[in-house]
Amino acid sequence: MKKIKIVIFLLIFSFAIVGCTSTAVNEIYNKSYDVTISLSEFEDLVVAAIEKAAPAVIGVSNYQRELGSVQMKLTATGSGVVYECQAKMKDATVEDDCSLTIDSDQVDTYVYTAVTNRHVIEDSDAVKVYIGEERLKIEAVLLGADDKVDLAVLQFEHYKYIQPLEFADSDAITKGSFAIAIGNPSGYEYYGSATFGIISFPKRYLADDTDSDSVADWEAEYIQHDVAINPGNSGGALINTEGKLLGINTLKMISDDIDNMGFAIPSNVVAYIVPYLETGGTPVRRTLGITIIDLYVILNPEDYSDAYVPVDDTIPEGVTNGLYVNEVDPEKLAAGKLFKGDVIVSINGVEIYYGYEFRKEMNATPDGGSVILGVYRNQVLTEVTITF
Repeated sequence: MKKIKIVIFLLIFSFAIVGCTSTAVNEIYNKSYDVTISLSEFEDLVVAAIEKAAPAVIGVSNYQRELGSVQMKLTATGSGVVYECQAKMKDATVEDDCSLTIDSDQVDTYVYTAVTNRHVIEDSDAVKVYIGEERLKIEAVLLGADDKVDLAVLQFEHYKYIQPLEFADSDAITKGSFAIAIGNPSGYEYYGSATFGIISFPKRYLADDTDSDSVADWEAEYIQHDVAINPGNSGGALINTEGKLLGINTLKMISDDIDNMGFAIPSNVVAYIVPYLETGGTPVRRTLGITIIDLYVILNPEDYSDAYVPVDDTIPEGVTNGLYVNEVDPEKLAAGKLFKGDVIVSINGVEIYYGYEFRKEMNATPDGGSVILGVYRNQVLTEVTITF
C-alpha cells in the first residue's frame, strides 16, 4: 500500500507519492508535526463514521392545514437526529438501554426522541418523521421548541431499532478538525446525503432578533464549518470521524460573494437545552430590560456606516471594551439602576468584551442571586448590584 507525503508551507500544498513508511510533515510558524497517514485507512474511518451515524439522521416533515380546510399539506422538509431511545417491552416494563434489546423478541415498540431545528417544524399542524431506508413516514409529537436557540424536540415510535447518536464534546474541537454533514438537502429525494469538510472556527456568536421587534436580542453560539449544506440539511447532523454528534446544522450564509460558510449549533449547547424541551420548558434566560450596543461599534463608527451608532463624548479615555446602555425599559429590572449612557465593563469581576459573555454570566445566576456590574457613569467607575 502506498502513502502520501504532504508538506505544507504557508497553506500551499504539494503532493508526492512515496513508499509505505512515509510521513506527513506540517511546518507552519516553525512548528513541525510528524504524522503517519494512510489514505485508505482514513477513508475507511470516514466511511465507518457515516455508517454508524446515518441511521440516526431522519427526515422531518412539516404539515399545515390549508385555510378553511381540514386537509393537511406538506409545507417543508428538513432533518433530525435521534439521540435517545426507550424500549417498551411486552410485559409493560421499559428498558432505557435499547442496545440490550436488539436480539430480543420481547420488544413491543421503541420510543425515540429526536432533535431538529425549530424553523423546520414552525407553524406546523402536524409533524412526521421519515425513515429513508424503509421509505416510511411516522407521526411524531412535538415535545417542545426553544424561543431563542433554533432547536425543537420530537418523539415518535417505531418497531425497528435505531441506534441513537452519541454526543461529542463540542468544546474540544479546533480549527481544522474534520467534520461530516448528514441530512436531506433539497428534500427526501436526496435522503441521507453525506458531505465532508473541516471546522472553520469552533465558536461563533451571531446576533438574532428572536421576538421580531427589529432589535437583536440574542446571540446564539455556532460552529462555523465549510461542509456543504443546503435547504433540507436543517436539523441534521454534523459529526466527527468517530461518528459522534458535533452539532445540529442550522444555517448557511448565502451571497454572490460568500461560499462555504455553514453553521451548526454545538452539541454541548444541544445537550444542555434538550432536557428542558423534552418537558415543554426552556432554560432560564435572565433579562434586565436594556438595549445594549457593543462599545467597539461606538468607538469605530466609520466601520458601521449602515447601522445606527449613537454619539457619546462621555466615554472615558482608554475604555475600549464593554456594553453601552442605549435604552432602559422603565418597567423592567434595570430601571433606576442602569441609565442611558452607562458603559458596563464587567460582571462579577469578569471583564466584558461581547454581549454573549454578559448574558452567559447572568443566566448562570440562580433565583435570588445577584450580579455585580462594573459600570462607567459620567466617566466614573461604579458598582451596580442587581438581584434576580
